Amino acid sequence: MTKIPYAMAVGNWLPYSETFIYDQVKHAKDFSPLVLTRGLNPAREMFPYDHVISLSAIERALYYAALPCGKFAKAIREWDARFIHAHFGTNGALIEATARKTDRPLIVTFHGVDVGILMNDRIPLDYLFYKRVYRRMFESAQLMLPASQELAECLVKLGAPAHKIRIHRLGVDVSAFTPYERPDRPAQFLMIGRQVEKKGFEYGIRAFAKIAGKFPGSTLTLVGKGPLMENLQALAAELRISDKVIFKGSVPAKEMPALMADYDVLVAPCIVAGNNDRDSGLIVLKEAGASAMASIGTFCGGLPEIIDNGNSGFLVGQHEVDSLAESMEALASSYSLRIQMGKAARLKMEQEYDTVRQNAALEEIFKTII
Repeated sequence: MTKIPYAMAVGNWLPYSETFIYDQVKHAKDFSPLVLTRGLNPAREMFPYDHVISLSAIERALYYAALPCGKFAKAIREWDARFIHAHFGTNGALIEATARKTDRPLIVTFHGVDVGILMNDRIPLDYLFYKRVYRRMFESAQLMLPASQELAECLVKLGAPAHKIRIHRLGVDVSAFTPYERPDRPAQFLMIGRQVEKKGFEYGIRAFAKIAGKFPGSTLTLVGKGPLMENLQALAAELRISDKVIFKGSVPAKEMPALMADYDVLVAPCIVAGNNDRDSGLIVLKEAGASAMASIGTFCGGLPEIIDNGNSGFLVGQHEVDSLAESMEALASSYSLRIQMGKAARLKMEQEYDTVRQNAALEEIFKTII
């Protein structure tokens, strides 16, 4: 069967934090994407794909003016793309003029920051173009696909037509993760992500400090980098737990399955940041579930849709250090509870978040457009 061609608009091809985009490309079954990217990321060698069109510096400058992009328009026509699917609202806003020029339907997937930033009175300079043209994208797009119920509600508040909105949750490659039954040992806690405000890592460190003395063999490891790293290191020193809080730095996506096996509990103390940025469908939370790891998250963004509170993990309120510490203590105290919740998390990922299943659901959405 001949695959149906379409165009996929992204930012840069491709940072580690957007491996879900590569999963969509890899697991395409009935569709064949042509990737339209503003630029090339140094990590692109980790995500090999032949059909990628990128822009020069001058072409990017014109593109940021939200004008039709001749290079992309030519590629869309030559590929005979039936429609355009943009990841992130920012890329949807930028490609909208080209979609109109080529008379192609536009589908936009929203991930979190691209919604929250529009809810602020003050917009960072690098998002001013987005604030200026996003309503035009709302009018032109045939479908808008937020990654969580909360994002869908935010889009409606911003003026997006409700009849155009369909929730589509991103999947994770369950087959890449072994449902590993960890040994009975002092609980090893893990936090993964960019060290920025919305991740709430400060609250994870403060909560761990409350229980560290009760569990001498337990540690808390942070994977990732970011502008708040020095602040978080200073906080660990201030709380006198520097010897038990490990800053591991960045880990390539391909090494994540092996990394997960070394830890017992994923902690995701996410919050809505001051700029309204928030996580929608936290990929590392799904990866932890796929590896049969118990998790602790917050009632924030799409996290309550990933964790079944009391079954596959625990959910606590945002900023609630004491509640977070209580959940960490409960899992540190009970090996059997960790195993039980880990198995429930794996089952949930298999049934609701497997990337093959989710990509098949996305392709069914695509078929409604063509």
